[in-house]
Amino acid sequence: MAIIEHAGYYEDPMPGVSHEHFCCELMYITEGELDITAKETYHIYANDLVLIKSSQHHRVRVTTSAEYHRYIVMINPWELRNQLVRPDLFAMLTDTSKEGIIIVRNDPELRSGFDKMTDIFTNGANIYTELGAALEIISVVYEQIKPHKEERPDSAQKQLAEMVRLFIERSYAEDIKIADIAAENFVSVGYLTHVFSAETGMPPREYLSHIRCTRAYELIRHTAMKFTDISVAVGFCCSNDMSRKIREYYGLTPTRIRKGAKG
Repeated sequence: MAIIEHAGYYEDPMPGVSHEHFCCELMYITEGELDITAKETYHIYANDLVLIKSSQHHRVRVTTSAEYHRYIVMINPWELRNQLVRPDLFAMLTDTSKEGIIIVRNDPELRSGFDKMTDIFTNGANIYTELGAALEIISVVYEQIKPHKEERPDSAQKQLAEMVRLFIERSYAEDIKIADIAAENFVSVGYLTHVFSAETGMPPREYLSHIRCTRAYELIRHTAMKFTDISVAVGFCCSNDMSRKIREYYGLTPTRIRKGAKG
């Protein structure tokens, strides 16, 4: 199943409707005004984003005689949860025990995000690109309802990649498993790899190997430490593993590197 189950841009007039959807509906108005009624009535203007939670019954009535243009995107919360284990986001998309509608007012920059989701729905994309596009908009809504609002941070993907990068640079000497990093951040290994590669140019496993090799290289050249001790110090499982990775990375064995340092 897809995360983005439907996405489109519509300019046709719409009569009043009263319904609910299994999916969470994201509506972005580019022209016109309307009323949406769930537990209360909200007046919606151009450049407003409306999130209507899964299974929230609502009525829509267009209140302007001018053009009525809008994006409609349907997000499957359960498929999103399969890729990103964030109970807070899942509740935001599904929990109608309080208010079933959330509104972000007057944000013209959101249109590009809806264009992206519409393109993905029309032309297809891998699940991680789809998830990233959905999170770009969902994160904006989440910022709206956080108890303590702060300046909007960088995208969730950039934050995740930067956090993982810093963790690898601090903890490369430990027994790091990418699956554990993914689990601690409530994402799949595939999504973590996709996001990290997009932001840094290499997968997290390759970046970890890169950090270990560069640290080992410095110790080989500038200290008299035994190769077995260096391998332990930088996180390789043994000196043979270090030698193989060093040879792949630099085209030289640790012995040749040390001899070269001595001139």
